[in-house]
Amino acid sequence: MKQKYLLLVFFLLLMGKSAVAQNNAYGITDSVKAYLDKGLTVLQTHSLNRDVVNWEELRAAVYQKARGAKAYEDVLPVYPFLFEQLKDHHGWFTYKGKNYSWQRNPAQPRNAAVVAELKKKPKVEVNVLKNGIGYILLPGNSDFGMTNVNRDAQAIRDSISKIHPGKIKGWIIDLRLNTGGNMYPMFGGLAQLIGDGKVGGFVTKNQKPEEEWSIRGGNFYVNTAQVTNVPQVPQVAGDAPMAVLLSNMTASAGEAVAISLKGRPSTRFFGETTHGLTTANEGFQIDKNSGLTLAVLYEADRNGMIYQKNIKPDEEILNGDDFTNWKKDQKITAAMKWLKKEIKAQKR
Repeated sequence: MKQKYLLLVFFLLLMGKSAVAQNNAYGITDSVKAYLDKGLTVLQTHSLNRDVVNWEELRAAVYQKARGAKAYEDVLPVYPFLFEQLKDHHGWFTYKGKNYSWQRNPAQPRNAAVVAELKKKPKVEVNVLKNGIGYILLPGNSDFGMTNVNRDAQAIRDSISKIHPGKIKGWIIDLRLNTGGNMYPMFGGLAQLIGDGKVGGFVTKNQKPEEEWSIRGGNFYVNTAQVTNVPQVPQVAGDAPMAVLLSNMTASAGEAVAISLKGRPSTRFFGETTHGLTTANEGFQIDKNSGLTLAVLYEADRNGMIYQKNIKPDEEILNGDDFTNWKKDQKITAAMKWLKKEIKAQKR
């Protein structure tokens, strides 16, 4: 009799454990649902586009997609869906080193010449084309730490100093291969060409300034904090006319650099509409193996213009790129033509 009683208690305990483990209408194990809910709460609290969705309906849709989930791995496929609903193609969910994100369909096919050149892992290139036109190719980078910011900014300035920058009559800043990375050395390297004063920043979804970018004495600042500390290049023609080249692969930090040049006097943009990662990201930890990275702020230029989607060129030129012979490059030749007129006009 005692044995039967113990078996009955054991059976009831098992039933109770099962009930607690799936105490929801979707059959999701409670620990997994708690894990999923933590991510949903972070998204609802911090996502840049959190007000564009009905959260009650979205949660129900997510639970339906996760129906019957028994392990954390079972709910990972819902995150691309979540990012799509929030129109966040700059964010991602990380689980054990693997990222889950939403990639929107591009407005135009990827530029094949740019894609091919990116495979060569381009580096910073500075030279003089002709008639005193300085050319700076500024690709993306992959060093997101702060340790090498000054070193990398200095490397850009060293390259500029080798072309006798005081004799330059106009600049071409080529951002076509800049797919992003750490924007600080990019700003630091180009600071003398971007120009002193406020050059842009981040704003909230309500257009409230959150972070200001500025150049002071040839160095880059975020609000009042000095980010770069590198010596200035002597005799740089920092106020010379400038043409900026864009591709549909120009993204993230590359777009931030482009935005910092918006509103600069005698500056014109050539090429293609950029990729559209004009937001600031922030990371949120879910547990020791998981985290959310979300778009939380928009980028704005020195005049307060906010870029919620992308950057459009002043003169659209689709394709026609030639990274081996600049004379055959349609974007460069168009930029050269405009610079020639602009330089001539400034002499009057």
